[in-house]
Amino acid sequence: MHADGNSFYASCEQIYRPDLRGKPVAVLSNNDGIIIALNKEAKAIGIKRGDPFFKVEAVCRQHDVAVFSSNYTLYADISRRITSIYLEYAPDIEEYSIDESFLFFDGCSFSVREFYDIGMELKRRIYKEVGMPICVGIAPTKTLAKLYNKNAKKHGGVYVYEKDKVDSLLEETDVGTIWGIGPARASKLRSHSICNALQLKHLNLRDAKKLLTIQGYATVEELNGKRMIDKITRNKKEVITSSRQFSKKIYDIKTLEVALVQYTELAVERLRQQHSECKAVQIYISTCNYYSDDEASQYSNGMMVVLPRLTSFSPDIVRAAELALPRIFREGYGYKTILVTLCDLYPEAFQGELWIDPLSDIKKRNFMKSLDSLSASYGRQVLHVAKAITDENWGMKRDYLSPCWTTRIDDIPRVR
Repeated sequence: MHADGNSFYASCEQIYRPDLRGKPVAVLSNNDGIIIALNKEAKAIGIKRGDPFFKVEAVCRQHDVAVFSSNYTLYADISRRITSIYLEYAPDIEEYSIDESFLFFDGCSFSVREFYDIGMELKRRIYKEVGMPICVGIAPTKTLAKLYNKNAKKHGGVYVYEKDKVDSLLEETDVGTIWGIGPARASKLRSHSICNALQLKHLNLRDAKKLLTIQGYATVEELNGKRMIDKITRNKKEVITSSRQFSKKIYDIKTLEVALVQYTELAVERLRQQHSECKAVQIYISTCNYYSDDEASQYSNGMMVVLPRLTSFSPDIVRAAELALPRIFREGYGYKTILVTLCDLYPEAFQGELWIDPLSDIKKRNFMKSLDSLSASYGRQVLHVAKAITDENWGMKRDYLSPCWTTRIDDIPRVR
């Protein structure tokens, strides 16, 4: 099964705003720059994903479009709730992205009707218990499941593969819409008179490998019902980066240091999530005046600090990052971004050292576990390094941010 939330970000915003059901909703990127998500009602007005918000702001006001800054805390929590329901149905799942998952039913000999009933029950439960509308595509391979999901809205939200009917669906499907066939590959296929998915299905495997490499070969096999793309296991990242552009330029080092501490904390939290430790931290600051004719207003610099030992203890890594900032900071420049990168990552392991009390290491680990547990329960960065707290309004521009309904106690909705 391929299960996908309909207009996921926009639907998340509607869950706790039932007054917006059936009305146009749009979600903006970081710093409220461009439209990254919208529902079908907003699309009907003519707004498109990727439109700069300042260009369509008047249109949004004219048509009473509900506009939201991206609220990733809310979206991630809704995604976790949906995944917990998926796990009740499938022996194995793959969280492909925040809004879509593959559910594997290997070894289950269900009929078409039984698979349809499971898909409908899943759809009903998730809408009832979470408030998210989903579509489900069910087929023998991931490529076909994605295709069946794409057509599920025409079939009540759940569409199940049937061997004697699949060719008619493939024949009416443009080859460029098949998962794994991008614009360049689609153009190459059309130059060989392969315009629809059925023609691609019948492509000779030797030619498929020659035209589309091994990935295209796998796609052709998948269209023929033979699974070639298995569950993807997420590899650990080799570097971890945390960065955001500020809503306004920062000229003093103290405010820049606050941003540095916040972003370092975020990076180290991700480091612990993948059970790794790092040996070095690199910071980079920039004015981001790349298109300015005034070269005197442009400045960027970076520096790496090697840690005395592998660690995932936030205060130690924050202190190392703070050592670098005064050495690369220059007075008189307005800084627009700061980037923190954790390098030389290794799997988490206890490192006993001759001159370090092992109880100190154990305390540090337990402290970080407690901190992460609180973040999981009450929202990311519920506790901060003291230096990260500020009243300065330099963070991301989020003028249309909705409450964190599910992770912040003060934001819990009140029913009267």
